[in-house]
Amino acid sequence: MLKRGQSWGVAMGVSTSILLTSVLTTIGMSGGAQVTYAAEEQTKSISQEEAIQAAKKWVTIPTDYKLDRASFLDAKRDPFTGTSSWRIAWEDTKSNRITATIDAASGKLLQYSYYRDGVNTTASQKKLSAEQAQSIAEEFLQRVTTSEERQNLSKPNEYGPLYSYFNPQQSIHLFSFTRMENEIPFLENGFQIVLDQEGQLTFFSREWYDGKLPAATQMISAEEGKKLLMQQTKPSLLFVNQREALRGGDSSSDPYMLVYRFEENDPQFVDALSGKVVNAVGTEAVERKIQPLGTTIAKSKGEERIITKEEAQKIAEQLIKKFPGSYRFEGNYGSGASSGPDGIRRQNWDFSFTPLQSKTDSEERVELTIGDRGELMGYEAREGARFRERGRKFTTVVPWSKAETSAIQLVKMLYDDRLGEMYLLPAPTEEEQKQLIERGESYAVRFGWLKDGVTIQSMYTEVIVDPETGEAEGVRAPWDGLPVYATEKPTKATVDHTEANQIMQKQKEFMLTYYQPQYSSYGFPSQPMEPLLIYRYVGDEGVVDAVSGQWVSYAEAEKNRQPQDIDEHPQKTALEFAVRMDLLSVRDGKLEPDKEVTRGEMAQILTGLTNRYEFRNLGMFYEGEEDQTYQFTDVDMKNAYYPAIQKAIQHRIIAKEGKTFNPDRAITRIEAAEMLARLLGYGSLLEKTDIFVTPYTDLQKKQVPAVALVNAQGILAGKSQAAFSPNESLTRAEVADLVQTMYEQTQKK
Repeated sequence: MLKRGQSWGVAMGVSTSILLTSVLTTIGMSGGAQVTYAAEEQTKSISQEEAIQAAKKWVTIPTDYKLDRASFLDAKRDPFTGTSSWRIAWEDTKSNRITATIDAASGKLLQYSYYRDGVNTTASQKKLSAEQAQSIAEEFLQRVTTSEERQNLSKPNEYGPLYSYFNPQQSIHLFSFTRMENEIPFLENGFQIVLDQEGQLTFFSREWYDGKLPAATQMISAEEGKKLLMQQTKPSLLFVNQREALRGGDSSSDPYMLVYRFEENDPQFVDALSGKVVNAVGTEAVERKIQPLGTTIAKSKGEERIITKEEAQKIAEQLIKKFPGSYRFEGNYGSGASSGPDGIRRQNWDFSFTPLQSKTDSEERVELTIGDRGELMGYEAREGARFRERGRKFTTVVPWSKAETSAIQLVKMLYDDRLGEMYLLPAPTEEEQKQLIERGESYAVRFGWLKDGVTIQSMYTEVIVDPETGEAEGVRAPWDGLPVYATEKPTKATVDHTEANQIMQKQKEFMLTYYQPQYSSYGFPSQPMEPLLIYRYVGDEGVVDAVSGQWVSYAEAEKNRQPQDIDEHPQKTALEFAVRMDLLSVRDGKLEPDKEVTRGEMAQILTGLTNRYEFRNLGMFYEGEEDQTYQFTDVDMKNAYYPAIQKAIQHRIIAKEGKTFNPDRAITRIEAAEMLARLLGYGSLLEKTDIFVTPYTDLQKKQVPAVALVNAQGILAGKSQAAFSPNESLTRAEVADLVQTMYEQTQKK
């Protein structure tokens, strides 16, 4: 920890002429600069031009970056900072973006981000040491903070990052300086700086509560606080998406894992002044038992499959029969598609129905949206209800309890076969309900989903209720699909909440800290929430594996995703590039660079590359019925490579032919050449065997076009001047080399 009152000198080891540039929230749109502001606040704040000049005082804006947008946000609309601010964005011609948030009263730099639409492919040659990076970070901090602020800061990273969502693999060098008051850390306050491997600043954030902090007097004792934390804090048992929860994960394993961790409303802190156990929102925690809406569980449908539009229509026609009265089918008035966290693309269709008792053509239609897995994805009581804008003026409003009653009735009608898997989520607070009305928004009553009676993380269905009438007028289901677990073996916890709590506390240090309460999932308060003085456990972040009873550390999981077996490898630079691009996965610290790449892995790598760069000649998705997936008998929907293979088919990287794909067989060089040629948009040329020649004597005539095309691009050369070796396999290092080359070439275009 830095000693208060000492000079905060910085010994620089690297030139600070390096461009220092980096809010995670991007602002504005392309085109000319746009300005929005609250007129009543304008006279109390610095002007737009003054804000721009203040930004340029703190950071360098290259001359080729043009002002894209400047937005004024008054304090009432920004409870995060509690102050009015200017949010300014610049862009260059390559879509690289710089954003800065300036305090509209003081001109201080609040946040800053630098986004580059590109990845450095030679990063390992330009890496800074941790000491050099810290010197750059500290000098920048000295420029944008006061001496008084710096005297009340911890050592860098003494208490971990302010934001848990930063991925060290992507941020390279991250430094958090925690605010200290009366020798007590304020973990949610301070400064965060992120540098890339070249020393460029990619992110800066100032989090500093300017109000009065609670006095550290008349507190309950540390012994009492520790006792309450042991006895009354209680983590939730829930299923979490492994890749989201652990910021990665093994794609070949079950996407969901059963864990204990603290959620928003769980009792997890002790208020040091009142002795009450509080939740993350800062209110007294009251244990809430989850009560399903009923007992029905969806019956197994056997192997999950994708249905056609005609089958979806039949499902919609059966669902409409659940509504009072009679309806006539009006047709399919739209369709859409989305990709969930698992990467699988899902299709859906909108079907419209009109009540038979309708006497005029102006009668509003009822619309049902059905997904290609046979699920109800949405409902609208009237056509176009989903497009209602915010800002409506309500004359009278029904209480939230009436909205809940209406929502429950609709859910019980539409999901009568799954009520044992659904439960009502907690209502927003009275303050949050008031804000919804002030913003002119509809009520959104939420229902969570269960597996084996256990909550599934971040999966809920919303029922939209009109605040004036209390009518449930819409349903929004999770677009990444409802859970399908009926055919899977139940998963049970081997440790209880008390044991899980003890396991968590063993990984951390008991501590007295200031705490900035979080905002609930329903929205933001009208003003900053007042900090608390709390007892809590601080340290290694992670979850308890409820099946094994083991602690799963986020930091350790991240470390295991960094390759430890490529330091001496000739393709180290390319391998590091592929890992940074999330094209090659590391398991237990091993990348296995000389391991053969399978056909499924190759599909995953190439479709991953399309997420990073737009291949202009790449085959686009088919429209309508032609957009149906192509099924292989050896790649079902539970296969780890299913999402990538389907996306490769939709992008025409893989041809729609054959009954089997052989995802686990090592890919051959000629198969890779054909995939690469299709990725580059040359699929239509692969049959033109008479117009291409190559120097290789070991190719069949039908193989020549693909090899000639990738050769011409300098992507995949032969094993010798005369031999391409089409039937040999490719290693992970060789694939890393070719995707790096391909990426570099696309960046030049």
